[in-house]
Amino acid sequence: MSELVEVRAVLQISAFVECPNDACGHHIDLMEDDGVHYYNEEGQIIQQACPDNVLWSDHHKKFECKGVVCPECKAEFNAKGLDW
Repeated sequence: MSELVEVRAVLQISAFVECPNDACGHHIDLMEDDGVHYYNEEGQIIQQACPDNVLWSDHHKKFECKGVVCPECKAEFNAKGLDW
């Protein structure tokens, strides 16, 4: 019997918000760099989403990202709380 090939897994983390503008509704991934805005530049989004040494479900109530700008309609809003 031959040995099975090993491959590495890839963990992909996203933090989506939906533009609150009723006419838009565009989904924005706060973990992605859209070329204009990168909300996780200093790791603040991933640190809030995957914190060390705390119960995630309790900590996610405190999740916050201020000044999110929709790349489609340019609406600006704040993200508060994180569902998972």
